[in-house]
Amino acid sequence: MEQEELRRAGRRLLEPAVGLLARMGIAPSAVTLAGLAVTGLASWLVCRGEWLAGAAILAAGSVLDALDGGVARKRGMVSRAGAVLDSTCDRVGELLVFTALMAGEAGRTLPVLIWLGPAALGGSFMVSYTRARAEGAGIACSSGLMTRTERLILLVASLVAAGVIGSAEPIEWMLIVVAAGAWLTAVSRLVRVFREDRLTGGYGQRA
Repeated sequence: MEQEELRRAGRRLLEPAVGLLARMGIAPSAVTLAGLAVTGLASWLVCRGEWLAGAAILAAGSVLDALDGGVARKRGMVSRAGAVLDSTCDRVGELLVFTALMAGEAGRTLPVLIWLGPAALGGSFMVSYTRARAEGAGIACSSGLMTRTERLILLVASLVAAGVIGSAEPIEWMLIVVAAGAWLTAVSRLVRVFREDRLTGGYGQRA
């Protein structure tokens, strides 16, 4: 099953919750900010080494984050400002969680996280940045294996594994996979941008 098909299936599963929030008159931006607040709580738990609780709260925050777009569409409140707020909160949420891993219990147990954390976080940001810059230039660029959805799944799974075995080692491996996958995704998107630009007579033709 393709990534987009999986996302559509996820949206169908969340449709009852989207409908409930829309009927309650809750603004999409409120859902976005609530998701960030929940992610902040999850980051605090992760920092303390309460990995199972952190995984559960982080998953809940991710569900909230997945609802805001549906609520916006249901209420006819889709806006560019809302999209920017959503993307900004996504980046802040990732910053909070990865910082918690580096500065908290996991980082104290595994000093190598001081290097792996920035590598994974930087790659994650570059995945989003290359897409934003490409789309700003009029080139669709949402492909790649290590999008935010995949990063969240790996993060939650590693926290659950760490909580079950009582060791931060799964977090170390998660950061290695996320760092490698995110940077490869960012580079592949950049390559796609250059290819699309040449096909449409852009940069390559002006050289």
